[in-house]
Amino acid sequence: MGVTGWFAELICDVEPATIIITGSTPNVVSTTDTHIFPEPAMLTVIGERPGVNGPPVSPLPAEIAVTGGTPSIGETLAPAGAEVTVTGSTPEIVQTANHLLQPTGASATVTGGTPVIVTGKILLPTAATVSLTGGTPRLVSQVPPTAATVTITGGRPLINVTYPPPTAQLTITGGRPLLESRIAPPGGTITVTGGTPIVTNNTLISFVSANSSTTGSVTIPTHAIGDLIVLCAFDSQNTAPTKPSAGGTVPNWNYIDNTNTSAGQAALTTAWFIANATNTTSGTWTWAEQMIAVVITGPVASTPIGGHAAVGGAAVNVTAPAVTMTHTDGSSILLHFHATAFINGGGWSSAPAGYTHRVVAGPSSSRSLLLNTKDVTTSDGSVTQPDGSSGWAFAAATVEIIN
Repeated sequence: MGVTGWFAELICDVEPATIIITGSTPNVVSTTDTHIFPEPAMLTVIGERPGVNGPPVSPLPAEIAVTGGTPSIGETLAPAGAEVTVTGSTPEIVQTANHLLQPTGASATVTGGTPVIVTGKILLPTAATVSLTGGTPRLVSQVPPTAATVTITGGRPLINVTYPPPTAQLTITGGRPLLESRIAPPGGTITVTGGTPIVTNNTLISFVSANSSTTGSVTIPTHAIGDLIVLCAFDSQNTAPTKPSAGGTVPNWNYIDNTNTSAGQAALTTAWFIANATNTTSGTWTWAEQMIAVVITGPVASTPIGGHAAVGGAAVNVTAPAVTMTHTDGSSILLHFHATAFINGGGWSSAPAGYTHRVVAGPSSSRSLLLNTKDVTTSDGSVTQPDGSSGWAFAAATVEIIN
């Protein structure tokens, strides 16, 4: 029994390749000097080999040979034709790297039924063995597939292209930044814990001027409200002068030192007042033979007197006493008053080194009162002012003025 060969026709249609581009918008980094450097986008192309679009592939028919034996029939019979069903599948097309199509051979199975015997006898023929052989069909031609068309979706990749990115859009929350601007920060708030800090006012007080007299009163130099006025009254005997009663332009003077001395010594009184008017007067002091008035300005303390002392004695020169200073940072003013019951004809000698003569009262009847100030007030010590006398009575006082 022969089997007619079969013809397979394969038409390859191109299936569009699907390309997926994954990546992101370039990451834009803004530096402090406002240069923008984009980072390259990552481009991934995912797709498949394009399908082959070409002429139909017509493989040559396979050669099929059916072999078997003739059934042994005891009697000639005329059987009806058996129904032969050939089953198989379309050859699988394999595309090689050089675009040759090599279909594999189809598998064919021949099945049939028992022949219908037209006579009254039933004969059992020996089953025929069917072998189906065939070869790989040759291809009529080589089919070069057409180039696949690439469709890019999702964005256009940039290859070797310099692309200036658009200005980055900044969303600023919390305030507007200041670029290349000088910012004056507000003053810091100081929180002090553990106690109240001690604040030192380094604004210095200053010496304004001084006047002197050879009587029991003295004209106070020009002064403003809040200025400090210091008076010194001298008695060549041992009785310390006393202040007048307050009234009118005469204030209630505050004693600094007011102590009588021993016989044969002189005595001094020192006092202060913070001016509450610009026309303050000294008033007349009892037992005062000579006086000096001093004006100090600046941020004086409400109690403006620091270390102070007064002494009396009898010696050739006049020595003002040392005091324990309240401030040793140089902000104080040190007043040194020197007085003698007898000044020599040449008057007072020059001020000691580190001191400045300010004003002299007299001489009158050989008596004289002198004011020196210390140039640097980070320390104090007793200071001697030569007067050339021959052991006459003297008195001296030191007063520290503080801010």
